Amino acid sequence: MRAATGIELPPSDLRFVELLSGREPVPTSTVAKELGIDLAQASRQAGQLAAAGHIVRETDPADRRRVLVKLSEPTGRVLDQWLVDWSRDYLVAVEHWSQEDIAATADWFALVHNRLVEALPDRPRSAAADRWVELAGIDHDAETRFFARTMIGMVTWVGQSRGYNDLLELLDLPIRQQEYFTLQVIRHSGPLSIADIAERLAIDPSQASKRLRQLTDLRLVDRAVDGFDRRSSLIRVSRKGATVLAKVADLQMTAFEGLTEGISAEDRQRWTPLVQAYVSQLFSRRIGADGVIRPTDPELFSPQRPRPRRP
Repeated sequence: MRAATGIELPPSDLRFVELLSGREPVPTSTVAKELGIDLAQASRQAGQLAAAGHIVRETDPADRRRVLVKLSEPTGRVLDQWLVDWSRDYLVAVEHWSQEDIAATADWFALVHNRLVEALPDRPRSAAADRWVELAGIDHDAETRFFARTMIGMVTWVGQSRGYNDLLELLDLPIRQQEYFTLQVIRHSGPLSIADIAERLAIDPSQASKRLRQLTDLRLVDRAVDGFDRRSSLIRVSRKGATVLAKVADLQMTAFEGLTEGISAEDRQRWTPLVQAYVSQLFSRRIGADGVIRPTDPELFSPQRPRPRRP
């Protein structure tokens, strides 16, 4: 998309086009509902994205008072290629597994996904998994195809569900998902410079600075003098920030335990080593020897920086 348009999309517009990927034309009101925004905002975004050539607006033939939106063909092709590339790590992590283990692990993630959807039935369901089957499913055996479809469905649902916002609101914390993820990165690899934080989050340094100003005002991060360059400072998680992360982790674990109630001891014994092995393998590909976290949702629309090579 960067090469085709030279336009950088903010996260809100990126979520808008991702929601339309692989779908038939839908009313603007449907997009607003699924993104959790008001209709006026969705209409403004649709107008801006249409002007930039990312989506197409058309009158609903069944109700000419209603406007439908869909991806433009160029944007659809870019998102299709991104979907195939992005899903590759999820498949490479099991490429040497037996079909039996792949199928069993897929059963676990399917169970978790179904229970998440039951717990939050009003959240959007991405068409990415079905679209991946259309694009790449024929290249894989039945077990791997089911595994990939399950993982893509769950991961995209989690990304669009705003679930972390729910956890943060339950704890009455003054941050949202983006700031929470920034804290997580700093805790994992910090202390870090603003440029390093931007690189790890795959965002522009100006966006990183804005997030860090908010976190600093809330005293969730501290600044320390860089031992190699005393003119600059490094960002680290403060004690208050560490407490926030611990509270979220505790609530997340409590919620997950509730979701997985009723699973037999036999199934837990069967699934636990498989899931642990898969997650370990996945993270070994996401976190390189340089400490950089490769995000599962890479920046597609930034003209300032070349796309990072996958490990």
